[in-house]
Amino acid sequence: MMNRSELPALITTGVFKPAQPWIHVDRILNMDTLLYVVDGEVTCRHWGKSPVAPGSTWYWVSFVPFQPRAEQEPLFLPKQLTLSSPESFMDILNAMLRLYRSAAPFSTERINGLLYQALYELLQQRDKHRGSALSSRIIDCLKQQMEQPFDSKRIADSLSMNYAYLGRVFKTDTGSTINEYYRKLKIQRAIELMHAEALNISQISEQLQFPNPYYFSRVFKQVTGLSPRDYQQQLYR
Repeated sequence: MMNRSELPALITTGVFKPAQPWIHVDRILNMDTLLYVVDGEVTCRHWGKSPVAPGSTWYWVSFVPFQPRAEQEPLFLPKQLTLSSPESFMDILNAMLRLYRSAAPFSTERINGLLYQALYELLQQRDKHRGSALSSRIIDCLKQQMEQPFDSKRIADSLSMNYAYLGRVFKTDTGSTINEYYRKLKIQRAIELMHAEALNISQISEQLQFPNPYYFSRVFKQVTGLSPRDYQQQLYR
Protein backbone atom coordinates (compact mmCIF):
# COMPACT_ATOMS: atom_id res chain seq x y z
CA MET A 1 0.00 0.00 0.00
CA MET A 2 0.98 3.67 -0.29
CA ASN A 3 -0.40 6.96 0.97
CA ARG A 4 -1.58 9.65 -1.43
CA SER A 5 0.13 12.62 0.22
CA GLU A 6 3.37 11.03 1.40
CA LEU A 7 6.61 10.37 -0.45
CA PRO A 8 8.14 6.91 -0.06
CA ALA A 9 11.57 6.65 1.59
CA LEU A 10 14.08 4.65 -0.43
CA ILE A 11 16.37 2.21 1.40
CA THR A 12 18.32 0.68 -1.49
CA THR A 13 18.09 0.06 -5.24
CA GLY A 14 20.13 -1.72 -7.88
CA VAL A 15 20.27 -4.13 -10.82
CA PHE A 16 20.99 -7.84 -10.42
CA LYS A 17 22.39 -10.15 -13.14
CA PRO A 18 23.37 -13.57 -11.75
CA ALA A 19 26.23 -15.34 -13.51
CA GLN A 20 25.17 -18.72 -12.09
CA PRO A 21 21.99 -20.20 -10.57
CA TRP A 22 21.15 -18.09 -7.53
CA ILE A 23 18.77 -18.41 -4.58
CA HIS A 24 17.95 -15.50 -2.27
CA VAL A 25 18.76 -16.11 1.39
CA ASP A 26 15.82 -16.59 3.75
CA ARG A 27 15.25 -13.46 5.82
CA ILE A 28 12.50 -11.18 7.06
CA LEU A 29 13.19 -7.43 6.88
CA ASN A 30 11.00 -4.48 7.72
CA MET A 31 10.85 -3.11 4.18
CA ASP A 32 8.77 -3.26 1.03
CA THR A 33 10.55 -4.29 -2.17
CA LEU A 34 9.65 -3.70 -5.80
CA LEU A 35 11.15 -6.22 -8.23
CA TYR A 36 11.09 -5.43 -11.94
CA VAL A 37 12.13 -8.34 -14.19
CA VAL A 38 13.72 -7.27 -17.49
CA ASP A 39 15.01 -10.65 -18.70
CA GLY A 40 14.35 -14.15 -17.44
CA GLU A 41 12.06 -15.11 -14.62
CA VAL A 42 11.95 -14.52 -10.89
CA THR A 43 9.70 -16.72 -8.74
CA CYS A 44 8.34 -15.37 -5.46
CA ARG A 45 7.23 -18.18 -3.15
CA HIS A 46 5.78 -18.39 0.32
CA TRP A 47 7.62 -21.69 0.79
CA GLY A 48 10.28 -23.73 -0.98
CA LYS A 49 13.09 -22.48 -3.19
CA SER A 50 13.43 -21.84 -6.91
CA PRO A 51 16.82 -20.71 -8.32
CA VAL A 52 17.11 -17.67 -10.58
CA ALA A 53 18.70 -18.74 -13.88
CA PRO A 54 21.90 -17.15 -15.23
CA GLY A 55 21.21 -14.41 -17.77
CA SER A 56 18.26 -13.05 -15.81
CA THR A 57 18.16 -9.31 -15.20
CA TRP A 58 16.04 -7.51 -12.67
CA TYR A 59 15.89 -4.26 -10.73
CA TRP A 60 15.16 -4.11 -7.02
CA VAL A 61 13.87 -1.07 -5.15
CA SER A 62 13.47 -1.40 -1.38
CA PHE A 63 11.72 1.29 0.64
CA VAL A 64 10.26 1.96 4.07
CA PRO A 65 6.71 0.55 4.36
CA PHE A 66 3.94 3.14 4.42
CA GLN A 67 1.97 3.35 7.65
CA PRO A 68 -1.85 3.51 7.46
CA ARG A 69 -3.33 6.94 8.18
CA ALA A 70 -6.79 7.30 9.65
CA GLU A 71 -7.49 10.53 7.77
CA GLN A 72 -7.02 9.12 4.25
CA GLU A 73 -7.79 6.02 2.24
CA PRO A 74 -4.65 4.07 1.24
CA LEU A 75 -3.80 3.11 -2.33
CA PHE A 76 -3.23 -0.62 -2.72
CA LEU A 77 -0.42 -1.55 -5.08
CA PRO A 78 -0.70 -4.66 -7.28
CA LYS A 79 1.20 -7.70 -6.04
CA GLN A 80 2.15 -8.68 -9.60
CA LEU A 81 1.73 -6.87 -12.91
CA THR A 82 2.87 -7.07 -16.53
CA LEU A 83 3.49 -3.58 -17.93
CA SER A 84 1.96 -2.89 -21.34
CA SER A 85 4.39 0.01 -21.99
CA PRO A 86 7.55 -0.56 -19.91
CA GLU A 87 9.73 2.12 -21.54
CA SER A 88 8.67 5.01 -19.30
CA PHE A 89 8.90 2.80 -16.21
CA MET A 90 12.46 1.77 -17.16
CA ASP A 91 13.38 5.44 -17.59
CA ILE A 92 12.24 6.14 -14.02
CA LEU A 93 14.19 3.19 -12.58
CA ASN A 94 17.36 4.15 -14.45
CA ALA A 95 17.07 7.78 -13.30
CA MET A 96 16.70 6.55 -9.70
CA LEU A 97 19.75 4.32 -10.08
CA ARG A 98 21.90 7.16 -11.46
CA LEU A 99 20.94 9.42 -8.58
CA TYR A 100 21.48 6.64 -6.04
CA ARG A 101 25.04 6.16 -7.30
CA SER A 102 25.81 9.89 -7.42
CA ALA A 103 26.45 12.61 -4.87
CA ALA A 104 24.11 15.08 -6.56
CA PRO A 105 22.44 17.72 -4.35
CA PHE A 106 19.07 16.63 -2.94
CA SER A 107 19.55 13.19 -4.49
CA THR A 108 17.59 11.49 -1.69
CA GLU A 109 14.58 13.77 -2.14
CA ARG A 110 14.72 13.42 -5.92
CA ILE A 111 14.94 9.62 -5.70
CA ASN A 112 11.93 9.49 -3.38
CA GLY A 113 9.99 11.67 -5.82
CA LEU A 114 10.89 9.34 -8.68
CA LEU A 115 9.92 6.31 -6.59
CA TYR A 116 6.51 7.87 -5.93
CA GLN A 117 6.18 8.39 -9.71
CA ALA A 118 7.10 4.73 -10.33
CA LEU A 119 4.52 3.49 -7.82
CA TYR A 120 1.89 5.77 -9.33
CA GLU A 121 2.73 4.34 -12.77
CA LEU A 122 2.00 0.86 -11.40
CA LEU A 123 -1.36 2.05 -10.08
CA GLN A 124 -2.25 3.49 -13.50
CA GLN A 125 -1.23 0.28 -15.27
CA ARG A 126 -3.27 -1.77 -12.77
CA ASP A 127 -6.38 0.32 -13.39
CA LYS A 128 -5.84 0.14 -17.15
CA HIS A 129 -5.65 -3.66 -16.98
CA ARG A 130 -8.77 -3.78 -14.83
CA GLY A 131 -10.65 -1.52 -17.22
CA SER A 132 -9.64 -3.49 -20.30
CA ALA A 133 -10.55 -6.80 -18.66
CA LEU A 134 -13.94 -5.49 -17.56
CA SER A 135 -14.66 -4.01 -21.00
CA SER A 136 -13.88 -7.39 -22.56
CA ARG A 137 -16.38 -9.02 -20.20
CA ILE A 138 -19.00 -6.42 -21.16
CA ILE A 139 -18.42 -7.08 -24.87
CA ASP A 140 -18.71 -10.84 -24.31
CA CYS A 141 -21.99 -10.21 -22.49
CA LEU A 142 -23.28 -8.06 -25.38
CA LYS A 143 -22.37 -10.73 -27.93
CA GLN A 144 -24.32 -13.33 -25.98
CA GLN A 145 -27.37 -11.05 -26.01
CA MET A 146 -27.13 -10.11 -29.68
CA GLU A 147 -30.60 -11.32 -30.63
CA GLN A 148 -32.34 -9.64 -27.70
CA PRO A 149 -33.44 -6.04 -27.11
CA PHE A 150 -30.95 -3.87 -25.23
CA ASP A 151 -31.48 -4.18 -21.47
CA SER A 152 -29.07 -2.38 -19.14
CA LYS A 153 -30.40 -4.24 -16.09
CA ARG A 154 -29.72 -7.61 -17.68
CA ILE A 155 -26.14 -6.55 -18.44
CA ALA A 156 -25.59 -5.30 -14.89
CA ASP A 157 -27.09 -8.47 -13.41
CA SER A 158 -24.95 -10.68 -15.66
CA LEU A 159 -21.78 -9.00 -14.37
CA SER A 160 -23.07 -8.38 -10.81
CA MET A 161 -22.07 -4.72 -11.02
CA ASN A 162 -23.73 -1.32 -11.06
CA TYR A 163 -24.60 -0.33 -14.64
CA ALA A 164 -23.51 3.31 -14.18
CA TYR A 165 -20.06 2.10 -13.11
CA LEU A 166 -19.88 -0.32 -16.06
CA GLY A 167 -20.79 2.51 -18.40
CA ARG A 168 -18.06 4.81 -17.07
CA VAL A 169 -15.36 2.15 -17.34
CA PHE A 170 -16.48 1.12 -20.83
CA LYS A 171 -16.63 4.72 -22.10
CA THR A 172 -13.14 5.45 -20.76
CA ASP A 173 -11.73 2.28 -22.27
CA THR A 174 -13.43 2.27 -25.69
CA GLY A 175 -14.65 5.84 -26.27
CA SER A 176 -18.16 4.48 -26.85
CA THR A 177 -21.18 3.97 -24.64
CA ILE A 178 -22.31 0.39 -24.04
CA ASN A 179 -25.51 0.99 -26.00
CA GLU A 180 -23.62 2.48 -28.97
CA TYR A 181 -21.25 -0.47 -29.05
CA TYR A 182 -24.19 -2.87 -28.78
CA ARG A 183 -25.87 -1.29 -31.80
CA LYS A 184 -22.64 -1.55 -33.80
CA LEU A 185 -22.38 -5.24 -32.93
CA LYS A 186 -25.96 -5.75 -34.08
CA ILE A 187 -25.33 -4.00 -37.37
CA GLN A 188 -22.20 -6.11 -37.92
CA ARG A 189 -24.37 -9.17 -37.35
CA ALA A 190 -26.98 -7.80 -39.76
CA ILE A 191 -24.30 -7.41 -42.44
CA GLU A 192 -23.19 -11.01 -41.84
CA LEU A 193 -26.78 -12.16 -42.33
CA MET A 194 -27.04 -10.18 -45.58
CA HIS A 195 -23.95 -11.94 -46.90
CA ALA A 196 -24.74 -15.44 -45.66
CA GLU A 197 -28.52 -15.81 -45.79
CA ALA A 198 -31.28 -14.81 -48.18
CA LEU A 199 -33.16 -12.70 -45.62
CA ASN A 200 -35.00 -9.49 -46.36
CA ILE A 201 -34.75 -6.37 -44.22
CA SER A 202 -37.86 -7.18 -42.18
CA GLN A 203 -36.61 -10.69 -41.40
CA ILE A 204 -33.19 -9.43 -40.30
CA SER A 205 -34.81 -6.76 -38.15
CA GLU A 206 -37.02 -9.35 -36.49
CA GLN A 207 -34.20 -11.86 -35.93
CA LEU A 208 -32.05 -9.21 -34.23
CA GLN A 209 -35.00 -8.03 -32.11
CA PHE A 210 -35.22 -4.46 -33.40
CA PRO A 211 -38.59 -2.85 -32.55
CA ASN A 212 -39.45 -2.52 -36.26
CA PRO A 213 -37.76 -2.41 -39.70
CA TYR A 214 -37.83 1.40 -39.76
CA TYR A 215 -35.80 1.67 -36.57
CA PHE A 216 -33.43 -1.01 -37.84
CA SER A 217 -32.92 0.97 -41.06
CA ARG A 218 -32.23 4.16 -39.10
CA VAL A 219 -29.61 2.52 -36.88
CA PHE A 220 -28.05 0.75 -39.87
CA LYS A 221 -27.57 4.06 -41.67
CA GLN A 222 -26.16 5.74 -38.55
CA VAL A 223 -23.50 3.04 -38.29
CA THR A 224 -22.64 2.41 -41.96
CA GLY A 225 -23.70 5.59 -43.74
CA LEU A 226 -25.98 3.55 -46.03
CA SER A 227 -29.52 2.29 -45.72
CA PRO A 228 -29.91 -1.51 -45.58
CA ARG A 229 -31.47 -1.47 -49.04
CA ASP A 230 -28.58 0.55 -50.53
CA TYR A 231 -26.09 -1.78 -48.86
CA GLN A 232 -27.82 -4.86 -50.28
CA GLN A 233 -27.89 -3.34 -53.75
CA GLN A 234 -24.11 -2.86 -53.56
CA LEU A 235 -23.73 -6.55 -52.73
CA TYR A 236 -25.36 -7.64 -55.98
CA ARG A 237 -23.77 -5.22 -58.41
